[in-house]
Amino acid sequence: MTIMASKNDEIDALVRSEIYKSREEIITDAMRALLSMRPGLRIEIAVDLYRNEKVSLWKAAEIAGLCMEEFKDLLCARSIKIEIGGTEEESLSRLARLGLL
Repeated sequence: MTIMASKNDEIDALVRSEIYKSREEIITDAMRALLSMRPGLRIEIAVDLYRNEKVSLWKAAEIAGLCMEEFKDLLCARSIKIEIGGTEEESLSRLARLGLL
C-alpha cells in the first residue's frame, strides 16, 4: 500500500533533516522562489497589503518594484483610493536611499 505524503509531511521532513531550521524558513525560501518565477505577483501582494492598510503607499510601491508614480497610476487604474501617509521613519529612509538627505 502506497501512502502519499502531504505537503506538511514534506515540510516536516526538511526540518527534521536539518536542511531548514524552521517551517517559516521553508516558507520564506518558497516565496522567494515563487516571486522570482512570477514577479507580477509582487504587484498583487503590494496592492492587497496597501488596500488592507498593512503598508504605506511608499512601502507598497517598494514591494511592487515600482516607483511611486507608477504605483499610484496602477492604483488609479484599479479604482483604488490613494491615501497619502506613512511614517516619518519610512519617508526619511526612502529619501536617504534616493540620496536626497
